Amino acid sequence: MAVGDTRALRRVVLLWSGLGLLLLIAFGVTFAAVQRAYYSPSGFVEAFARSVAAHDVSSALAMPGAAPTKTALAAAKLPTGASRELLRSDLLPTIQDVSVVSDTPGRDGVHAVVVHATADGTPVTATLHVRQTGSVLGVLPLWSFASTPLGVSRITVAHATNFTVGAHTVSPRAASPDQPAGAFSVSADYLVLPLAPLDLAHDSRYVTARHVLTEPSPGEVTETTVDAQPTAAFTKAVQKEVNGFLDECAKQRVLQPAGCPFGAVIDDRVQGDPTWSMVTYPAVHLTAGDTGWTASRTVGVAHLTATVQSLFDGSVSTRSEDEPFSMSLSSVVIRADGSLSIVVAQGP
Repeated sequence: MAVGDTRALRRVVLLWSGLGLLLLIAFGVTFAAVQRAYYSPSGFVEAFARSVAAHDVSSALAMPGAAPTKTALAAAKLPTGASRELLRSDLLPTIQDVSVVSDTPGRDGVHAVVVHATADGTPVTATLHVRQTGSVLGVLPLWSFASTPLGVSRITVAHATNFTVGAHTVSPRAASPDQPAGAFSVSADYLVLPLAPLDLAHDSRYVTARHVLTEPSPGEVTETTVDAQPTAAFTKAVQKEVNGFLDECAKQRVLQPAGCPFGAVIDDRVQGDPTWSMVTYPAVHLTAGDTGWTASRTVGVAHLTATVQSLFDGSVSTRSEDEPFSMSLSSVVIRADGSLSIVVAQGP
């Protein structure tokens, strides 16, 4: 073989060797990228988090170890009867900027993976635990959640019977039917997804609550209270009922109207029937009691007109006086049909 042919062959061999080396490097880089993206604890957790961010709840819960079975919940010491009603894609916030910030392996082979995101613009973080369960071809590890990635939100609705998440109305009584029928506050346990705080509220004619966010934490029970307070319409409706009650009291032509918070004692003889009229109605200020709304003691004024004959000298005169009185409401209950049940407590 001529010297020129030998050189040409060497160049060909070097060329193909270089190409082969580049292919091996590319394969190695691709393999490593695939392993990081799909066959690493970080990749596994990020895939779960991105499913949640995409509102693909079914895909997220289909990942190994993610389904909230009774066994998984019991192992995490979570309520096994927690409702799944809030595991709905249309209730989730807008979740963006998903990224894994750390992966810490433990001595037991369980990795603690911290994932960060924003939910409706608010930073959220969750720590999820995964372990290897096998491998593909002996080189690509497979992963599963070592403990449930879900949490439980124990939601209490104070002074109302339901709460809202977006356009969806939720009744804790439906999730926990053992609560007393007339309970002033109701609560229930709900399964919730990590990185997805839910915006809870209540808004009805008579009571309203400020918006409050759940704080989902994997494997933990967190408390959230929707605190409903009286609306101006509620106070106005109760005031109207109280005024009507007092007007009926004023129609009684006696010194001590039965069942009413005002009255008078006259030592002399009353001629004819005394008459009452209302001067000032007690102002209603509603507060939450143990079993219903109450109104603290307040003062009103009724006016009495009566013809009186003196027992001392027999003289006759007209008594026309304001009679202050106090009253409170021991219970104000909103019935299921929207009407009000009011119990008046008389003042001393």
